[in-house]
Amino acid sequence: MRRWQDVIPTTTLGRVRLGAVALSLVSLLTETGQIGATTGSPLWDTLARVSLAVLGLGFVLTYVLGRTWLLDPIVLPALVAVAGSALKDPVATIGLTMVLLMVQSLYGSFRSWAVRSVFGMLSLPAALIAAPTPVGAIMDLGRSAQLLPQIVLVTALTRAIYSALRRQEQAAARDALLARAGSEVLAATDIATVHRIALETSQGIMAFAPGVAVVLVAKTDDGLVVAGTVGEIRDLTGLVLPMSALTDPASALADAAPRIRHWQVEELLTGQRYRLIGGVHRVPEPVHDAFRTLGTQVRLGEANLRSHAELDHQANHDSLTQLPTRAKFFRELINAVDNSTPGEVALLNIDLDDFKQVNDVYGHPAGDELLVRVAELIAEAGGAHGVAGRLGGDEFVLMLTGLKDPAEAEQNAELLCSRLVQPMRLTAATVRVGASIGVALSAPRTTAAELTRRADIAMYSAKARGKNRVEIFNPVEHGEVARHRTLEDQLPYAIERGEIHVFYQPYLDLGTGTWAGVEALVQWQHPAFGDVDCRELLNLAERTGDLALMTAYFLRTVAAQLAPLPTGATTRIGMNLSAHQLFDPRFADTVLDTLAECGLAPSRLALEIVESEHIDDARARLQLDRLAACGVRIALDDFGTGYVSLASLRAFPIHQLKIDGAFLDGDPAALDLVLSVGNLLGTETVVQGVTTEEQLDRLRRTSATAGQGPLIAPIMTAAVLAALLTDGHAPIPGRA
Repeated sequence: MRRWQDVIPTTTLGRVRLGAVALSLVSLLTETGQIGATTGSPLWDTLARVSLAVLGLGFVLTYVLGRTWLLDPIVLPALVAVAGSALKDPVATIGLTMVLLMVQSLYGSFRSWAVRSVFGMLSLPAALIAAPTPVGAIMDLGRSAQLLPQIVLVTALTRAIYSALRRQEQAAARDALLARAGSEVLAATDIATVHRIALETSQGIMAFAPGVAVVLVAKTDDGLVVAGTVGEIRDLTGLVLPMSALTDPASALADAAPRIRHWQVEELLTGQRYRLIGGVHRVPEPVHDAFRTLGTQVRLGEANLRSHAELDHQANHDSLTQLPTRAKFFRELINAVDNSTPGEVALLNIDLDDFKQVNDVYGHPAGDELLVRVAELIAEAGGAHGVAGRLGGDEFVLMLTGLKDPAEAEQNAELLCSRLVQPMRLTAATVRVGASIGVALSAPRTTAAELTRRADIAMYSAKARGKNRVEIFNPVEHGEVARHRTLEDQLPYAIERGEIHVFYQPYLDLGTGTWAGVEALVQWQHPAFGDVDCRELLNLAERTGDLALMTAYFLRTVAAQLAPLPTGATTRIGMNLSAHQLFDPRFADTVLDTLAECGLAPSRLALEIVESEHIDDARARLQLDRLAACGVRIALDDFGTGYVSLASLRAFPIHQLKIDGAFLDGDPAALDLVLSVGNLLGTETVVQGVTTEEQLDRLRRTSATAGQGPLIAPIMTAAVLAALLTDGHAPIPGRA
């Protein structure tokens, strides 16, 4: 069943043609039975039957080819005449003639149909004349002439049906062609593809419109430039036509399309693009409509691509400097590193020096203007083989590709550094900034991510060494910087990975020989770099912005671990704190809320702050006063090594001075002088770093209230601390 369905045409015209062939064959079979002994010649009768058979084959051949064949107008009518002359009733030839004319009406042009119809109608009188009864033939001719109008009418109606079906078929084909073109245009990724689709579709439309030409022109200062031609015209792409081509295209295009006489001009884009459509005869309106639809699709496709390009540019380029953003730049970097040999790619990490001063002094508009100027200089430095990008703020990057010598990268970086340090005239003022530039070169098995890390490390090294300089990454020279950068990158995930731990070191009351309190120390046990001590960890957290999170975790852990200890309710707890946290106006409330959440009395907590100029600030003083008022004790760590004046100390709510252990090995008078400050302020004085019995004996002869160090108690875990506090005595020589 499926095979028969495949034979049936899908178009209406195809089915009509198949039906006409089938009916014609049936008609020929019936006419075969009309061939009798009227001719008196068996040879003639046989020839007539053969003519009917060949006539049927001719109909089948016309259907299979989809067109008439060369001798069709002569051969088929002759076959009708021969077969009709042998019929018992020669007038029955009218049926054969009508079958011939109906089948032929479904093929070919109007002119060829008219010629075939004339020859087809001549087959009737020819058959009557050739019949063996000439007297009767004259009478039959008269009767046949009366039926001629009906034959012509049926033939014309069949041709009209064919023309209507043909137009319908062409319209459906054009619509399908335009629908496919619309889908492809919307899916196109560049303008060239859109124009290629438009050209192919135009050629497809032309297949249904012979004798038509289309010329696309764009208006320029020189005249009308031909963008493309299709159809009955030679290729004029790139030719400049006079402006008169818009008013008299027939004259302007006479040489290129001599047969085209009827032209029509349509404006595609106001005053810029035009379409000229011409034909040997007047171009049918459906053809005009098809090209109008195609033109609309092309304009929509171009507008869609422009919109996508604008959105892509906005998404992947910095709105201020128009340089690629971080994501786009690193896609370019990955592609360059993966498709080049080691040493051909260099990455420059560029960070402006003292940019903040421009913003603070002249305002953000001046800062933005400066960033734009800097971006231009960096892009110029990259040249044709460079890609510049802005990572954010005043940090830029520049990728250099196709390097022949590693020294080229350093030379470009030095030149850029010297240009960036030059004074720049802005609207508000002339400013001068420099740049710290880190350079890293691609190496075997070096990924884009590693190259970025190395350039970043080199840039930080340049800043650390005085700014406004270029540093080339060197694994040996920048090892410590690399360590710090790696720690900063991994710190935000250290808590969730369980790498942050809290340890404790008790300190001894020198008067009673009992434990006076415990200092809690947070430590990062890094799987690759080993232990990161408390002071370095807090500095890292300060640089990465994780200080508040780290302090909250620190405080909650200490509260949870010390609460169940034997002296958990009374043990004083000292915790190291970064002075920068005192600049946070919410810091005091955060500490108090955390203490309340953990069930830890504020009076048990001592916040240990390193002596520095940061605490001599009104913001810090406000936070310290707020905490002290609620019972939190304030300790000044490493006292004697910082810069705080005595007047400042008297203004702060200091409860404890923790004196650096270096004073134990120095001049005794220096230690006494530092301890006298504590006596003057009325604070506790804890001397740190006690490592020998001689130091402890010397300390006992001073006015110090407590001592701390490895000799008295080493740094320990919470479990060891629990056992120590349960014992209740200090396990040191000469303990009280």
